[in-house]
Amino acid sequence: MKTNFRRMMALLLACLALVGCVSLFAACASPTPLATLEDHEITVNMYQFLLSRVKGKLGRAGYSVNSADFWNTIVDKNNTTYDEYFRQAALSDVRSYLAALALFDERDLTLPQSEYDRIDAEMEDHLAAAGSKSALDADLAAFGVNAKMLREIYVMEAKIEYVRTYIYGKDGSKVAANLRQDYLKDNAVAFRHVLIRNFDYVYKTDEYGDDIYYLPSENNAKVNNIAYDRVLGTVRQDEKGTIIKDSNGDNVYFLPNGHVAYDTVSGVRSRVYQDGIAVTKKLSAEELAANKAAAEEILATVDTEDYAAFEALLEEFAIDDADFFDTDGKLNFLYTTGDNASDYLNDIADELAVSKVGEICNVYVSEYGYNVVMRYPMPEDAATNSTYTEWFSDLADRVVGELFYNLCEPYLDRVKVDEEAFASLPSMIEIGANYNY
Repeated sequence: MKTNFRRMMALLLACLALVGCVSLFAACASPTPLATLEDHEITVNMYQFLLSRVKGKLGRAGYSVNSADFWNTIVDKNNTTYDEYFRQAALSDVRSYLAALALFDERDLTLPQSEYDRIDAEMEDHLAAAGSKSALDADLAAFGVNAKMLREIYVMEAKIEYVRTYIYGKDGSKVAANLRQDYLKDNAVAFRHVLIRNFDYVYKTDEYGDDIYYLPSENNAKVNNIAYDRVLGTVRQDEKGTIIKDSNGDNVYFLPNGHVAYDTVSGVRSRVYQDGIAVTKKLSAEELAANKAAAEEILATVDTEDYAAFEALLEEFAIDDADFFDTDGKLNFLYTTGDNASDYLNDIADELAVSKVGEICNVYVSEYGYNVVMRYPMPEDAATNSTYTEWFSDLADRVVGELFYNLCEPYLDRVKVDEEAFASLPSMIEIGANYNY
């Protein structure tokens, strides 16, 4: 359950970012305060609404959020269940929200009218989608709120985001580059790698069952023109004495055995796709053994910090797709915080996190095959070099989130929680899954 749990933690962080929350007690005239800090409070209703968002996020990611067995799953040695973990994690974030609201007041900030206008426009969109106010309230009741409560939550969220922006600038523009670089040094790894696949792709074939090779375009995209081997192959004539051509009007070149002569060096194959996913086939036991041996050979032949030797191998592997090697040869990056795009990437990040710079990780076996990964030094300009922008599109948010939490931390112990009210809250299985609000 390790990787699934880690992925859900990442989803939790994504949907708890500066939100308020609400409960099945929406009909209450005076919602019960759950947590307070000075003049600010988050009610039982607000908290439960937060959990409804978490549940919706997990449901959208494919988890069985409507199953009691799922929420009762034990996730650590303390016998904590998913239900207990998410409730406690959300409560921790509630403390942070209250601290942020206190910061908003201490800086004597005022939410701009444009923000209220934006919120009211969003509420109008919800109203239009529901068809009437009573229909909207009925929909929101599943999460413990009505339209009035939802607007209050949106205003709360806007204030928290506003104070973050006030302190750190839009998109973290006020955060110094060295702080971003420090974050990467502490929370990310740089590496190059090769995946020696335990499967092969299924490619388009001709009437003889041979893989078809196409002429690549300038951007290496597949096109319809066939790549023929004009050295080994020869043209032929049909019964009327006309040179045989293909559907593109190009002369067809044949081998002596009658099969089409393809240029397997300059040409490229075209994968078969089904529902947008590349079709694959399993390798034989002999092929798998050969691939494992290749992975182990890399470990045996490349010394620690011999980056040039490793890169030479990557270049060699990139030439021949038929040998089941997948590599782009470029410098790659992953966060070691467990919230990369997939379990597969998180597992690679785990391997790298415990390795030394310049070290090749032990052969890591994933569902895709044998992964051989060498950890590289983090470039000193990783946070500012445009070459790496695609890897760090969310870096500013991460750094701001960490800085903002540190700023809020002194306030957290001053938050008062009504433990009795917290204990009386419904379990996660009883809370509606919120996908729209």
